Amino acid sequence: MIGLAHEQITMWWIAIGMGAVVVVAVIVLLSLLLSFVNDIDRGVRSALENAARIASNTGQLPALGETVDWAGVLRDELGRHAETLASLRG
Repeated sequence: MIGLAHEQITMWWIAIGMGAVVVVAVIVLLSLLLSFVNDIDRGVRSALENAARIASNTGQLPALGETVDWAGVLRDELGRHAETLASLRG
């Protein structure tokens, strides 16, 4: 070799091994982080889709007031029909 002592060569191999362990640990942690981020992204997309559905469903709520008014008109009209039919019976 270049004149390195046996202990120095051993220390270099230990340093290379520790570096490899650190690289593997970083890869594993980044993979976990990516998985967590993807899970969060799916959850947020689902929440946004549900929010859009809720918004479209509740967008029709003002029409309920009109429905009540028209139900009253229908009730009055049915009452007139019932009176007409009752008068026809005799």
